[in-house]
Amino acid sequence: MAKPRSPSATSAVAVSREDFGEIETLMRELGAKSKAQVVRLALQALRAQLARERLGVEIRSSVLRCAVADREENEQLTAGAAARDE
Repeated sequence: MAKPRSPSATSAVAVSREDFGEIETLMRELGAKSKAQVVRLALQALRAQLARERLGVEIRSSVLRCAVADREENEQLTAGAAARDE
């Protein structure tokens, strides 16, 4: 992963006209006071989305591990079960 550069007061990002228009639209819709605020909000949303995706992966992995353990336990209980005569 690339090392983040230190921020500079004069740093700028080149964007296409379409992207510039989208940023302006989002700025109005979000009530953001600056384009930088739109970028910060977008980064915050992306971080939250990534965290949800990572959590989903962890949950699915845990469910799969538990499912295997449950199946093994059920097999052991079934094998040791005594038949009932009624």
